[in-house]
Amino acid sequence: MEPVPTKITVRALSCDAKIIGTLVGGCRVRVTHRDSGEILAQGLHLGGSGSTERILEQPPQRYGMRFDSEGTARFRAEIPLRDATPVEIVVEGPLAHPHALQKASLSTWLIPGQDVDGDGFVLQLHGFIVDLLTPHATDVIRSQEEVHLQAGVRLL
Repeated sequence: MEPVPTKITVRALSCDAKIIGTLVGGCRVRVTHRDSGEILAQGLHLGGSGSTERILEQPPQRYGMRFDSEGTARFRAEIPLRDATPVEIVVEGPLAHPHALQKASLSTWLIPGQDVDGDGFVLQLHGFIVDLLTPHATDVIRSQEEVHLQAGVRLL
């Protein structure tokens, strides 16, 4: 049997927030054959963070599209499949903030010719990006000196 091109979409969602996009460096995505470990597809999850109204304000509806809007970050791949294939999908990010790096994975099956498009597979990453504002990295701090920290904290 000839391989059948099968399209998939993968999205990385920040817990209780929006899609993790290019602004924070995007995410790395890898799709591997669960039994053999062969990498079937890999690349970057890039784009915008999505529609605030659709993602955060409207109640989710069964089979409704929350994330599939113009410019919203995603990873897309076309994988040639001969048989039903067990896969593991791994998402890691945000890449521009290594100190906040998180990873999520999903095990599923891909069926030849049955595309997973639209919202696609949505993997949720938990955590925060913490940026130390003061003191600066080059500031000298002496022992016994009182230090006042100021930080910016946001969801991935």
